[in-house]
Amino acid sequence: MNAGLRIGFFACSFGLCGVASAGIITVDPSLPPTIGAYRTPAQVHAEYLAPGADIVLSDVNHFGFTNVVRFGATDELETFDSTVTGNVTINGGPPIAVMLVGSVQTEVFGKVGNTTGTFNTEMLQLNLSGGGILVRESPTLASTGQTTIADLGGGTFRIDSFFDVFTELSLDGGQTWSPSIRGPARVELVAEPGALALFGLGLAGLGLSRRRQA
Repeated sequence: MNAGLRIGFFACSFGLCGVASAGIITVDPSLPPTIGAYRTPAQVHAEYLAPGADIVLSDVNHFGFTNVVRFGATDELETFDSTVTGNVTINGGPPIAVMLVGSVQTEVFGKVGNTTGTFNTEMLQLNLSGGGILVRESPTLASTGQTTIADLGGGTFRIDSFFDVFTELSLDGGQTWSPSIRGPARVELVAEPGALALFGLGLAGLGLSRRRQA
């Protein structure tokens, strides 16, 4: 087995082949999380029957939460910008990489004044665009979820979070919208896959180095 295959096998043995661990460890307990990403456990995130096209959105990675504004007296409303990367398949063709950017608004019930705890959540708005595609959160169906923030001590926190999101897609600039025929897509907060892969490769490289020295 050559070095490249040994490294790949070692990383896979630690569950790092395209898989990220659920939840994140952070020094910042504020929401939305400043690190990590929301991903769909299943490869297929959503499927839409648009006019003349069967569109499948897969390998979704929702991250890069910036320009955050928080407000509210009891329930915390959060508006922010974000980025979504993934693959789009049209009528069974080859997957095409896509990047969507846009705004999000979420509500965390009972969060104001509480750093830690378990909070019910809801995604109120999602408006993304890129590559001629528009994606939005359903204006008629509630996209709910839950977030737990735990104090680990030493200034670190663990955040576990998920949303079940109803989305709609448009290919004509928003004139018509097609809802996902698969229902809500669950997205879970995970550590960034890239960082985990590098960690696995680093461990693999250390193991190879030690074998060579021996």
